[in-house]
Formats: sequence, C-alpha cells, structure tokens
Amino acid sequence: MKQQSINPFQYGVVIDDRAFCNRKEEISYLKNQIKNGYSTWLFSPRRFGKTSLIEKVFRELGDTRCIYVDLYNIKSKDDFCRKYSKVIAEELFNWKDDIKRLTKNLSHAFNQLSPTVSFDESGVPGFSLNVHKVEKQEDIETILEVPYKVSLKSSKRICIAFDEFQEINRIDPFLLNWMRSSFQRHGDISYIFLGSKQSMMEDIFSSIKSPFYEFAAKMNLATIPKDELFAFVEENFRKSNLPIEKQTIDKILDKSECQPHFTQYFASIVFDLINSGRDQNDENFQDFWMKKIIIPQADVFHDIYDQITNSQRVTLQAIARLDESGIYSEETRTQYGLPVSSSLSEVLKALQKRGLIYKIDDKYKITNPIFKVWLLGLK
Repeated sequence: MKQQSINPFQYGVVIDDRAFCNRKEEISYLKNQIKNGYSTWLFSPRRFGKTSLIEKVFRELGDTRCIYVDLYNIKSKDDFCRKYSKVIAEELFNWKDDIKRLTKNLSHAFNQLSPTVSFDESGVPGFSLNVHKVEKQEDIETILEVPYKVSLKSSKRICIAFDEFQEINRIDPFLLNWMRSSFQRHGDISYIFLGSKQSMMEDIFSSIKSPFYEFAAKMNLATIPKDELFAFVEENFRKSNLPIEKQTIDKILDKSECQPHFTQYFASIVFDLINSGRDQNDENFQDFWMKKIIIPQADVFHDIYDQITNSQRVTLQAIARLDESGIYSEETRTQYGLPVSSSLSEVLKALQKRGLIYKIDDKYKITNPIFKVWLLGLK
C-alpha cells in the first residue's frame, strides 16, 4: 500500500517559514520602518496573514527587541495594563539576572506598582503587578513609559506590535489619548498597529478628531499575486511527489481569490483528496471539494444572513456578483434593487463594521470567499 504524503499546507495558525509565501515587498517595507524608528498602521481583513507577516518580520530582525501584543481578548483597562506589563517585562528584562537584581530593576521600571516575580514548579519565572486595580492615569502612563526607559539603556531598537488594535476603543477610549501622549515621545521605538476592521482603523488613524490622527504611516495588506501563489502551490505538491494539474491550481486560486489563508485551506483539502486517490480530472472534482468546504459552514452563513436587513442582503448579493460595474452605478442599483446612494452608503458601512465586506480602491469585495460562493448559490 502506497504511503500517503504529509500535507504541506498550513491554515488557521500563524504560518511558519516553511509554509510562508512571498510577501517580500511587505517584509522589506516593515523592516525599513522599524529600523528607522517609524510607526505603521496596517489594515487587512482577517485571514490575510497580518500576524504571520509580523512574526516573520520579527524573526528576521536580530538586532531588534520585538514585542507582540494581541488586544482581541483583553477585557478592560486593568486587564490591558496587567497583560501589557507582563509581556514587556518578560521581553525587555534579563531573566537570567539573579532574583535580587531583577526585582530591583523591575521595581525601578514599574515604580509604585508593586511588581512581583514568581517561579512555577519548573522554575520558569513569571511577572505580575500586585496593585488592587490599575486604573489611575499616572499608573497607566508609568506602564506605557517602561519600553522607552528600557530603550534609553539598550543598544537594541525596540518594536511593539499591537494586533487587532481597533479593539482599543472597546477596552477604554481614553487609552488612545494616553497612548498617543506617551508614544509620540518614544523616538527609539517603532510601533505597529494591526487591524481587521477597516472603518474602525480608519477612524483611529485618519479622522482629524482622533488622538492618533496621522501618527503612523498607512499600509494595506493586499492579496498575493496569482503567479506567486500558483508557484507556491505547485512547488508544495512537487516536493510531496504528488501530481497536480495546472487547471486544478487555477480553480483553487479562482475560488480563494488569492487570499493566503483560503489558498492554503483549499490547497490542503485538494491535497488530501488527491493523496487519497481522488481523480482531479473528474468533471465533478471541483464541485466535490468546494462542497466539502461549504457544507460544514453553511449553518454559520445562514445565521449571519438571518441577522442582517433586506437591504444588506441585496447589497451582499450584488457585491458577490459584480465584476466591473461599480456598486453605485445606476445600472447596478436597478439590476439588484439597491437602495438610493445615501442609504446604500450606510448599508456598506454596516457591512464593513460586521467584517463581511472590505473596500479596495473604489470597489467592495466579500471578505470570505467561501461565504461568497455560498451567497452565489442562494436561489
């Protein structure tokens, strides 16, 4: 019996170097931003690979202390301060120091916040703050200033990346003011703000009323060019000694719309099918693997569809089907029964806020290509 090959495609996780595809220009740009001490705000819909990209950049920056903070599951201002303090303490302080020296250094940095070092059963050190609740402005500012204090004594540059940064308004709107007040003085630190909610990130960085107005350079993370993804898929099949037809790769990229997560996901499904003996030249092969992907998610898509208005439904249907015609054109409005322009703008904003669509140049696109296929299948 022929031994099956190990699936080389990764999805749903932070991609390692083995499964990382291209992004050479983006990596080079971010490296230059960091080395020059500039800050960047980066938008892309979820699953475009923001986190994988920034971690790839961090792995390649040996002369920089890199810190990653995910805001998605942070509940409150106090929760932010404790988790941020823990991350920066563990990344910026030398945990090989003896406990007396380490505790002294932490006490100087986190002045009046009662920092504590403890060790688990394996001897791994941990950090915590003993104050009852971190909510006073001066305590928060103390924490925000720690990386800058460390940078003054360090020969290495520091870069701090905040993922899902649009969540900061949910955590506490005043944090934006305190962050801007501190960060604008941190000349030796590069900040990167990653976000997946387009309208919310625009409000933070492009609204003249926002404390972060023009604080950082904008960077959009686009899909990966088709020829690069084609070569990536083809090469992974070749390394696994598994044949794949060019038309099969074209179908994968057509359905994934060259989004990196969905390309790896679809290629993984196709890989397993071919690996198990399924004939990719069968005329029903594409329908088979697409149904294998859509059916488990159909209930989720039904729930989403049930929760939106009729105007939002017809707008999604139009966006899924549009090719060259703009969403605001009279032809499109008539064909799909869309609301008038002023109402349509509000509908589009609502769909963007839900993360169901995103805007690139002057066009709107469905964020999830599987959802798009499901929409196209509605009668």
